[in-house]
Amino acid sequence: MNLITDIPTGRPPVGASAAAILESWLPELFRSATRPVEGTSPVVRLSLSGPEGGEWELQIRDNTYVAERCMRTLGPRRPDPDIWIRQSVPDFLAMLFPSEDFFELMPASADIVELLRPDSEELELLQKLDGRIKFELEGRRRRRWAVDVAFGRTGILAGRPRTTVAIDSGTCEKLAAKAVNPLQALLAGRLRVDGDKTFAMQVLMLVATRMRG
Repeated sequence: MNLITDIPTGRPPVGASAAAILESWLPELFRSATRPVEGTSPVVRLSLSGPEGGEWELQIRDNTYVAERCMRTLGPRRPDPDIWIRQSVPDFLAMLFPSEDFFELMPASADIVELLRPDSEELELLQKLDGRIKFELEGRRRRRWAVDVAFGRTGILAGRPRTTVAIDSGTCEKLAAKAVNPLQALLAGRLRVDGDKTFAMQVLMLVATRMRG
């Protein structure tokens, strides 16, 4: 893991590994936040596949960001997380670093601390989600970006995503720019949903709420 020792800015230094971002850059970013992060967030397990990947459990506890690497042991298994995110290392890094294959997945102006700071209403919505969903984004030059997210006991125990949402790059850019909302995009046929459409809309609306800030 390449450690990050500089004072963090809105984006990690170019070339930072996923482990360095999770274990070094993000903790420093939270410590330098101007507004305290109160309360306790859900436990998120992040599983990154591929070279320099790994598994971490992430949580915010009273203004402290905690990233604990999950190690395989012979003892009792870990309690299930509240949310389980599965993604490849390249797709994780694509959210933070510009790529010619995608539009800017996370705008440079975005406040990452605020994005990871759920309010009480959003926490209530999270607690109601129960299922596993996969998002697939079509980029340029046939590049695809994907993330697999499980919520609640049903989602954590599911062997695979029961719902898939496919979004072309142009539609995703319009959603990020708030030119359309998820419901409008769905009704216009710009989102392809296989599986539980109600669950997909619940997750999409939560994402839209998060990005609104």
